[in-house]
Amino acid sequence: MKKIVEALITSALLSATTMACAEPPALQTQTGKDIGLSLSSYQYQEPGIMSLKGVKMGLDLHTTKVLQNDQFIRGELRYAFGTVDYNSNGTGSASGEPDWYIEARGLVGKDWAINGAVLAAYTGVGYRYLFNDGRGITSTGFGGYRRESNYFYLPIGIIHRRALNDQARLEGTLEYDQLFFGKQISSLSDVGAGYSDVTNTQNNGYGLRLSVMYQKSKWAIGPYANYWNIGQSDIAPLYQNGILVGGGREPQNNTVEFGLKASQQF
Repeated sequence: MKKIVEALITSALLSATTMACAEPPALQTQTGKDIGLSLSSYQYQEPGIMSLKGVKMGLDLHTTKVLQNDQFIRGELRYAFGTVDYNSNGTGSASGEPDWYIEARGLVGKDWAINGAVLAAYTGVGYRYLFNDGRGITSTGFGGYRRESNYFYLPIGIIHRRALNDQARLEGTLEYDQLFFGKQISSLSDVGAGYSDVTNTQNNGYGLRLSVMYQKSKWAIGPYANYWNIGQSDIAPLYQNGILVGGGREPQNNTVEFGLKASQQF
């Protein structure tokens, strides 16, 4: 019995020593890859006209390479999918519309150590493609159609990392996205009334991103929020059976997405 007690005490002392000597988690940007999953509430709205609401599941892939002088490059790919419910003051409602987007980004950045924390500033280029399939008949008998959104934008962001203890850290990210070119394709030919498809240009708009991640070892979890505000588009010609009948314009719109994401580094 005495030997067993001595063995337990020795094991406890060794464990305590190991914990005391453990180094805090690295705060600098690290070379590596990670995969993430997310679940979110999603809403697209054209104020006073219509809205799309639903739930999305997402898959994220990131790869990071650290360079000299605390600089880094990063590639990101995100795919989010789900269904949305359509509601409009003028054309009724519909449910279960397929709705998904894919986003690709290339970033460059640099770390700075400040007061026991690390700030990582970055910028780059981003592309977002969204597809909504509204084909079908609404509750009031109107025909729906497919919509495609293309955004090319400039992301500018900063990441703040601070150790919570010798096992975990907290990472907060704030980002501003400046739209520099957008294209909206409305497949009005889906309605079946002889209308032509309409392509509009959108050059005014911005986005915001915020996330807070609790990170421990090789995994992380936390909430996030994404927001887009896109200005009114130009006017494109609208034809019916080959005859010019007017013009089509994409109205001002905004998109809000709140969710929870988890990631694993490998």
